[in-house]
Amino acid sequence: MVTITALIVAKAPVAGRSKTRLVPPLSGEQAAALQRALLLDTIAACRSETDDVRLLVATEEERSALDALAPGTPIELQRGRGLADALEHGISDHVSGGPVAIISSDLPGLPAGSIARACDALAAGADVVLGPAMDGGYWLVAMRAAHEAPFRDIPWSTPAVWAATIRRCHDAGLSTHTLEPWRDVDTYADLAACRDELDPAIARHSASVLRELTEQGIIGDEAAPRLVSSELLAASPWRAVVSDELRRTDGRPSAYTYLAVPRAVFVVAVTRAQELVLVRQYRHPVRDWTLEVPAGSVEEGESALEAAQRELCEEVGGRSSSWRHLSTFYSSSAHLSLRSDAFLAEDVELTTSHPDEEESLVAVRLPIAEALARVRTGEFVEGQTALAILLAAPFLDGTTVAAGN
Repeated sequence: MVTITALIVAKAPVAGRSKTRLVPPLSGEQAAALQRALLLDTIAACRSETDDVRLLVATEEERSALDALAPGTPIELQRGRGLADALEHGISDHVSGGPVAIISSDLPGLPAGSIARACDALAAGADVVLGPAMDGGYWLVAMRAAHEAPFRDIPWSTPAVWAATIRRCHDAGLSTHTLEPWRDVDTYADLAACRDELDPAIARHSASVLRELTEQGIIGDEAAPRLVSSELLAASPWRAVVSDELRRTDGRPSAYTYLAVPRAVFVVAVTRAQELVLVRQYRHPVRDWTLEVPAGSVEEGESALEAAQRELCEEVGGRSSSWRHLSTFYSSSAHLSLRSDAFLAEDVELTTSHPDEEESLVAVRLPIAEALARVRTGEFVEGQTALAILLAAPFLDGTTVAAGN
């Protein structure tokens, strides 16, 4: 056994809240079963290498739900707001007792001996050890002393997390060591790849769930190109330019350069007077002002609904107790990693807005009938706004959309 504290960032497996990116094709219950299996395999892998294994959770509710799933495993609450704070405080709160590794629970177990290799690298002088994930994030971060640089100004929830973290460490003069890549399971493409790559001896619970999903015809034989390498060309906390080298299923190499951005929300806000609340905002890439619904990025640690409520309040001073999730969509999957959620907020009350200092915007109200007429004749040129309004239209004018139309 190695001497290290292993903190597993864990979420309770709950239908409707677990692995939502996989629903569909999975049902809510199947997604929760998969998350449960991944967590159990990760706990087992950590226990095989160190005696000090703990779970790190966001809320007391999560703690209560996980008590029965992992009896005898200490469960601690995250400190601060969001993933960056949770990781930084997780290290600083425990490092006085020796090296600390924080590990994702979205994994089908761990590569055999990986925690021992992290310990060896730290003992040899590395300041930070990272295990890169196939999706551009990382599945492990380990330190022997607390450092804040790896968690600052990172474009969280994008495929640039690992590369940006390496750059921040370099800029801060911290030496790094990289473990082998490992696959976390978040998307449909991950399911088949994980099933085909996974050694059942490493992760028996995950292998069992993946086998059952294959037998049920939910996981097919589609094979995505394999990531060979990834280069961070430029990065800020809001977006990053990434260049990836891929290997296609027929063996041919290919390259892909794209913009990695955090998840976003779009809010169709309707007042009690049946007015649609919009913002006219200057957008530099098009050198013009565009008419948009209130929108913004989901901050690390927020749910999509919490982000939507915050953005509505900040941009137009709006508050509502009536919220409906309309859809989750990719804005331009060939060019951006952006994944967005559209919401309808009704009976909105407007007070004072508090936009960010760098935002140039003006609130605009349109009668809902006029707004719907404009969107149907193509007068909203901002595509995500047009889509959000069209998604909300059946709930605003009483229309329904026939299947297949």
